[in-house]
Amino acid sequence: MNGKRTSLLGLLGLSLLASGCLVEVRTVSDPGPELRRARAEVDEIARHPGPAKSVHVLVYDADERKLVKVDVPLWLVHKFKDEDDEIDLGHDISGRASDHLKKVRLSDLEKVGRGALVEVEDDDGTQVLVWLR
Repeated sequence: MNGKRTSLLGLLGLSLLASGCLVEVRTVSDPGPELRRARAEVDEIARHPGPAKSVHVLVYDADERKLVKVDVPLWLVHKFKDEDDEIDLGHDISGRASDHLKKVRLSDLEKVGRGALVEVEDDDGTQVLVWLR
């Protein structure tokens, strides 16, 4: 759980560093409606291919019943990326190492275009949805 909080705080800290970012944190008993709305948005934007301009993250922390929404322009992601252009996806939201997720180049993610990147539901009820818009 400490790893989860660290990951969420890091993501929130990055988002708060610059204008143009939207961060929303609220307590909810049922994340279902917000997750369904986000999935519908992902489905809709995937029907209209094109270059992505922002990354969106929706996280529900079941332990604390917190729903966190973060929207970050890709220009800001570029500003804070490493010089090697890689993003480390080697740890899941709980901080555990993951064998099937490795490093990915930001430039390769941008080529994928608009739509869903990651959707995870953990055994403890934590849910994560990441998409490009």
